[in-house]
Amino acid sequence: MPSWDDTNHPMAAICSQWMQKIKDAKKTKQEKFGRYADEAMKFFDGSHDWMWKGEYAKAPGGFLDKEAQGALPNFRMTVNRVFEAVALFGPVLYHRNPVIQVTPRIGPDIAPEALGINPADPMMSQSYDHFLTQEKFIREIKRTHSSIKEHYLNWLQHEADKKVQARRAITEAIIKGMSLLWTDIHQPKGSAIRYPKSHYVSVDDFVVDPDAEYWEDITWVARRVCHPVWKVDRKYNLEGKLSGNLASKAAQGETYAKGRRPSSGEKKSGKTFDLIEYWEVYTKCGFGDRLKIANRAEGQSKYDWEQFGDFCFLAVSEDVPFPLNFPSWDLDKKTFDEAFMQVQWPIPFWTDGGWPFSRLHFHDKPKEVWPISLIKPAIGELRFVNWCMSFLADKVAASSTTYVAIAKAAGAEIQDQIKSGLGPYTHIEISDIFGKSVQDVVSFLDAPNFNVEIWNMVRQVLDMIDKRTGLTELIYGLAGPTQIRSAAEAEIRNQNVSVRPDDMSSQVEDWLSNCALKEMEAAEWILSADDVFPVLGASAAYLWTKQIKTQSFDKVVRDYDYRVEAGSARKPNKVNRVRQLNEFAQIAMPNLQQFASQGIVQPYNALIEDWAKANDLDPGRYMVTDQVIEQAQQPSPEEAQQQQQQMQMQQQQMQAQQQAAQAEQQAAQAEQQVELQLKQLDMQSKQLDMQGKQMDLEVKKQTLELDKQKAQMELDFMRAKKEED
Repeated sequence: MPSWDDTNHPMAAICSQWMQKIKDAKKTKQEKFGRYADEAMKFFDGSHDWMWKGEYAKAPGGFLDKEAQGALPNFRMTVNRVFEAVALFGPVLYHRNPVIQVTPRIGPDIAPEALGINPADPMMSQSYDHFLTQEKFIREIKRTHSSIKEHYLNWLQHEADKKVQARRAITEAIIKGMSLLWTDIHQPKGSAIRYPKSHYVSVDDFVVDPDAEYWEDITWVARRVCHPVWKVDRKYNLEGKLSGNLASKAAQGETYAKGRRPSSGEKKSGKTFDLIEYWEVYTKCGFGDRLKIANRAEGQSKYDWEQFGDFCFLAVSEDVPFPLNFPSWDLDKKTFDEAFMQVQWPIPFWTDGGWPFSRLHFHDKPKEVWPISLIKPAIGELRFVNWCMSFLADKVAASSTTYVAIAKAAGAEIQDQIKSGLGPYTHIEISDIFGKSVQDVVSFLDAPNFNVEIWNMVRQVLDMIDKRTGLTELIYGLAGPTQIRSAAEAEIRNQNVSVRPDDMSSQVEDWLSNCALKEMEAAEWILSADDVFPVLGASAAYLWTKQIKTQSFDKVVRDYDYRVEAGSARKPNKVNRVRQLNEFAQIAMPNLQQFASQGIVQPYNALIEDWAKANDLDPGRYMVTDQVIEQAQQPSPEEAQQQQQQMQMQQQQMQAQQQAAQAEQQAAQAEQQVELQLKQLDMQSKQLDMQGKQMDLEVKKQTLELDKQKAQMELDFMRAKKEED
């Protein structure tokens, strides 16, 4: 590795402390989880005599005393019950890729009275109808979006090789207790199309915050990665300044082929170390300035690391004084926004409190982050069985040995003939000079009889292991020691034996659902229309850009609008499947046949397809198609003639009805015209009456005016006469 000057790297103290935190986490993990996981893996895939080696047998917690000098068995073996557990539970838990279902969340129906709307009021009723129209519009948009997401996720299960990745994770979870599927964006070599991929990451390459007791308390996780130096340099744009800290097999072979070992100088300069091991750290506790070293004087910095927020991503490596994804020279070259984005999670899975991975485990431990392996409770019995079986093998060998006692006086002739025998039986020649019988010269000694109680004890311990791990005789498909006497008893036993596989299968389905949700989160956060166009088509890609990607990310991660679920991936029971389909067909087939005769063939064909697949038949030969319906609906010549006559009569009746309707319409129109004319005459008479009344009023006004003038003249005449008098 190059010699870095830490004074030029203000993040050196933070990187050093992160590496120390990772070392502490590895130590805690090894104490609480790792040593049991390693032991279970040895029982799964170790050599036949690995248990008897000193590094295990005489290690702390081993079954042999360091000072023990007792005889050990010559034939050392391992009874591999762990392999049987993987071979039986693995196919049951994951038989095929799950079918992803994206269901829109539809709100409850709201009665108009709850909104203060009176249905009898036309104005309020119209307002409520407008409200229902908007609700229907929103629901149809949700259904369209869910259909697009469901189509994409189901394509992704096959394209991203989910079956292989999940089987690896399930195998490790059964053996060690936990495993991971890590979700990120994958771009195949030579392709411009990106898509989310959940790939298997071993729990051996994973550590968490050692101070946490529950997963909700974890503030950071880290994943070990080992890549070629050139690849890391290209990924993080490190300008060729990075050197490796590990040597690949190819580099080691090239060095040792020259007949020498690499010098320490060559290692430090990176001439033989062409790999680099580093840790990807995802934090919810900031950039790292909140760690203990940040409170020391040497850890203080002029930079305010708090401005990067709580959720940071760092790639740190031993002896590198800066994060690989944020080298020190970027502090001066990059703007704050660019630097901020460099140290953020690539995909904000923290929005719902999650992480970039989906973890699978089957047995939690109270107040502990690391779970319990399926194998750990049976470790003691496994050790005992292997111990006993190894000594029993020696016992069998000893019991099978035949011992021959030869009288010393028999001489070298007889001894040589017995010792050189190649089979269990041979013959020897004895001279008659001895004057004795054969029994006096040679006798056979039988070994002590084998004590079967030892085997009975081993068998009982094996039964205890089976109960610990769930490997009962029904799981193996074998009959139990007691005979089943009734159908009810058989049903109860079937239900009881499936309790553990059903519980494990339920956890696998929840794990796959969570994994599918993370894949959709990654797709909506990263992918563009060009990435989804080959899978979804032009119309759906347009909606992806204009509607799906523009919605709030909280709605995706918290399932506000949609629910993502993975269907069962466990191996179906074909006998039960056939029985269920037969029982369902007895009830549904008459109605489905009636629908099919009316042209509604989808339900009928679906049942036929499921039934044929369950019975290993080709469903295409039994499907009802449009051509079959047309052939079934084609009439005979007599029926065709009758139908033609009926059609002619119907046409005549329709023509007569049309003529009668036209006559009625004409009569109605004439009646309407007469009524209109009468109304017009009535209005004219009313107008004349009004005019006459107006004339009478004028005459009366004129008469009144004349009377008034006459009265005024008389009044004037009387005044004038009075004045004269």
